[in-house]
Amino acid sequence: MLNKNDVIPLYVQLKRILRSQILNGVFKEMDLLPSETQLMKEYQITRTTIRKAIAELNKEGLVQQVHGKGTYVRLRETKDTVWNFQGFSDLARRYNQKPITKVLEKETYSKDGVYFLKLVRLRGLKSEETTTWMTIDTSHLPLKIFPNLESIDFSSISLYELMRETYNIHPHYTNLNLKPMMSTPLICERLELQKEQPLLKGSGIVLTESNIEIERLEIIYSPNFKFKLSQYIHS
Repeated sequence: MLNKNDVIPLYVQLKRILRSQILNGVFKEMDLLPSETQLMKEYQITRTTIRKAIAELNKEGLVQQVHGKGTYVRLRETKDTVWNFQGFSDLARRYNQKPITKVLEKETYSKDGVYFLKLVRLRGLKSEETTTWMTIDTSHLPLKIFPNLESIDFSSISLYELMRETYNIHPHYTNLNLKPMMSTPLICERLELQKEQPLLKGSGIVLTESNIEIERLEIIYSPNFKFKLSQYIHS
């Protein structure tokens, strides 16, 4: 139940309860969450509190709201899913920092008669005069879906914003396999690390809501990058 005397806001408490129920399988993929009326009655809270909690769950990629129908669980297999995976520019703006990108490599190639753009970018956050390098991203993008993508200067343009605004293609979710790796001298130089050390590397695909694969992705995370992982806990 909710503790109305707690310093933690009620919407945060409700969000945590619903998140726990989703991650522990009480509500499964495509289950409909209780209605606002049901939640108001059960927890004795306002509609505004419920909507704030649901909005937070939506940001975390755990639910989807469908107008006129309600809120559905959209938690796909989460064993290797990063909660706050999103476009880097979107992430930077969320923390009120300026995204910085260096294009390290950009080339087209053909595989089985299909043309792709390989794009390697160093991504960072700039705060005042300091730049903190966060990731090295390697993307493989089908030019059949994104014609003329190779002509874009990605040092100043967000890839996912371009997808949405120019191609009307919306990245919806990703499946990433996370594995440890040792940094190399080149990686240390690019991320400005003082010494070689263990890092995390994510590899996977990005899909639209209709399950169209639009990107194959590899991300090497700097120790400065903070993220959360979600996973079902089975008894």
